Amino acid sequence: MKLAGGLPILCVLAGGIAGLACADIASPSRADRYEWRVPPGTADTLSFHWPSSRLPVRIWVENALNLPAHVQAGIDRWKDAFLYGEFDAVIVQDSNTADVLVRTGGPAKGNFAAIRLGGVAPECEGRTDLDVPSGSSVLQPPIRVFVNPRFDPATPGVDECVALTTTHELGHAIGIFSHSPSPTDIMFGDPVVTELSPRDRATAEAAYHLEANLSIGTR
Repeated sequence: MKLAGGLPILCVLAGGIAGLACADIASPSRADRYEWRVPPGTADTLSFHWPSSRLPVRIWVENALNLPAHVQAGIDRWKDAFLYGEFDAVIVQDSNTADVLVRTGGPAKGNFAAIRLGGVAPECEGRTDLDVPSGSSVLQPPIRVFVNPRFDPATPGVDECVALTTTHELGHAIGIFSHSPSPTDIMFGDPVVTELSPRDRATAEAAYHLEANLSIGTR
């Protein structure tokens, strides 16, 4: 999934387990990881993670294209990536209380400062929109995730593509805002694998064990 551009891009990383701050947990030894911050390769990269005080992250999901099941599977995959329970999320029924909204289709124009991460997989496309006002270091929830099949949903392979795209976009929503350069990772720009790789796991751990410079606003 290729990085959509045009606006300054911001990232966020957070975590910790209940009752413990990230600084209290030794950073894991996993070394093989990719750059998760944006813009990569610059001195002023921005990063985000969900703080422990905001866990579990509340996710509302449109009941279409088997999305609720795919989102739950994606939550489980990302939760399992962490050694100390730094991330957790639950599906909620009320979109008005959600931190993340997951819908089908493409993003509509909105009255917010959209920072967009997205692209295409073999049979579908995904996009994650973040609301970060100009000059601000506060990400305003909800994060908006869109998953859109480019073919008839009944086409063979589309359901699998929706599943991997959902997991990929949830990776953006938890704070991995840059794409991996390797097709063996779920966070590759054009994802083809269905499970998180060791590098995806290592990257998520690193993101949640380094200080974030974006915070999350109130819903």
